[in-house]
Amino acid sequence: MIFHRLIYNDFFKENIKMEINRIEIIDRILENLVTDENIVTKEDFHKIKNIIYKEYKLPNAISSIAMLERYNELVKSWTYDYSIRVFKLLRKRAIRSLSWVSVISLLSKPWTCPWKCIYCPTYDNLPKSYIANEPAVMRALLNKFDPIRQIQNRLRSLEITWHNIEKCDDRIIGWTWSCYLENYREEFIKDLFDAHNTYTDLRDNIISTNIESDKFAEFQIREWFEIKKSWSLEEAKKRNETALSRVIWIAVETRPDFINADEIKRLRKYWITRVEIGYQTTIDEINELNKRWHWNKESIEATKLLKDAGFKVVAHIMPNLLGSTKELDLKSLRKVFNDSDFRPDELKIYPMVVTNNSELTEIWKSWWFIPYDDETLIDLMSDMQGMIPEYVRLNRMYRDIPAADILAWSHLANLRQIVDERMKLKGLIRKDISAREIRLKENDPLSAILDITEYEASWGMEYYLQFIDPVDRTIFSQLRLRVPSQIFTKEKHFIDELQDSAIIREVHTYWDQLKVWEKPDWTGQHLWFWKRLTAKAEEIIREKYPQIKKMSVISWVWVRWYYKKIWYSLDGEYMVKQLYEI
Repeated sequence: MIFHRLIYNDFFKENIKMEINRIEIIDRILENLVTDENIVTKEDFHKIKNIIYKEYKLPNAISSIAMLERYNELVKSWTYDYSIRVFKLLRKRAIRSLSWVSVISLLSKPWTCPWKCIYCPTYDNLPKSYIANEPAVMRALLNKFDPIRQIQNRLRSLEITWHNIEKCDDRIIGWTWSCYLENYREEFIKDLFDAHNTYTDLRDNIISTNIESDKFAEFQIREWFEIKKSWSLEEAKKRNETALSRVIWIAVETRPDFINADEIKRLRKYWITRVEIGYQTTIDEINELNKRWHWNKESIEATKLLKDAGFKVVAHIMPNLLGSTKELDLKSLRKVFNDSDFRPDELKIYPMVVTNNSELTEIWKSWWFIPYDDETLIDLMSDMQGMIPEYVRLNRMYRDIPAADILAWSHLANLRQIVDERMKLKGLIRKDISAREIRLKENDPLSAILDITEYEASWGMEYYLQFIDPVDRTIFSQLRLRVPSQIFTKEKHFIDELQDSAIIREVHTYWDQLKVWEKPDWTGQHLWFWKRLTAKAEEIIREKYPQIKKMSVISWVWVRWYYKKIWYSLDGEYMVKQLYEI
């Protein structure tokens, strides 16, 4: 027994010694990082770390999370002042918040689907078309599809890896949103807001946190702690105006044939600002062959209704559907942008993937369907990306399905990189928004110029205003202004507060997300781009459309006070300003 105790004690002492050395090494690294203001890039930081690792003969690198936690401790103890430069160098996967917001994906619960699209996998206890090994699905299963638990787990993961959580874009994925019972939808949205509203209370009552990756955080809270839920959706929205973690946008996925005036009014009640709808293809015969059971007619009408109400429209396109070819896929996407009845604001491209548990699985096994080989897919995707205009944002170009679950289709892990290289060989340039965002580039926002694109869309007129670098067209900020179809058709608007109104559907400044109180020098978020863009939008309407009486903004809750400063007031779910000749 004594022998075992000695071994245990020696082992314990050795662990303490290793931990002391580890803290000493971290402190040396942080001291160099904080005091040397010339360390401004990740490459500079890695050089410093490697020098210190070599000095201590450290066999393995220290995790970024450990350094983040130690720096946070030293800031709290007033050893160091908080530094945005240090924060950005320590933060993991900066891309997560370089578009000004932190994106949070959460799944709604499994529900019976009446449609039989041949490509959708169907699994027990999962929403239709989703697979258990997808990251967002794993998080939903871990948290039993509870929206509060899903969001707070994600917020904790983001915060531990030092991403700001003040401005969040919540994307509700899962089954067709419009088919859930209304009571469930309202409670889900209320819980979504309450998850953000109560996060700081929960954080103050966390006993311990264990994070295996930057996607999942497991934590224990005090047994007596309970989340204080709101009594109503309106109360939850109101509380979010002053919460630390604020909901900037909410997106849902639904089918085009479920969009009508009543559904749009419900979406506004839930404070949804962006709707994803599956065109899949603009060739009706192919949609019919794949048992989609909606046609271009429904896609066109849904797009028009959503835009006329101020929503952003995200279209899903699926190349390589059963019955399609590379040429037909290119024809389908060309129609999306050439035909003014479509022209969405954002795009997701999901090439067909054969997985288990779908009708397509059996068709593929019978050799009636052969997916594109890698060469065809790369060539197709490069041509597709070259078609996307500047006013559209490409969000995705393939589904995030683990390779082990793919029976047929490409398993290329670096498809995006290979497609980009193919575009260069073809002389094609990506012009879409995501390819031009400022992110970590060093373009000077003080040199920005205003660029305006005017185009017909869905029986109305769109004005895409953007502040860009005059040399390489890097984008700093943008605004989407719509003159609704009702202004031209003379029909009554289906939303009373939008009668005789133009609509600002989006204002977005692209940069690294800042905390609400942060105001570093010369960042686009604090050059009042939004105010200048809004003033220009009002000027366009006054000069070109004297019949329009007011401007409406589909603004998120917590920025309404910004618009109040420039004479907007709340009318229903919109901020509205009367327009008069000056």
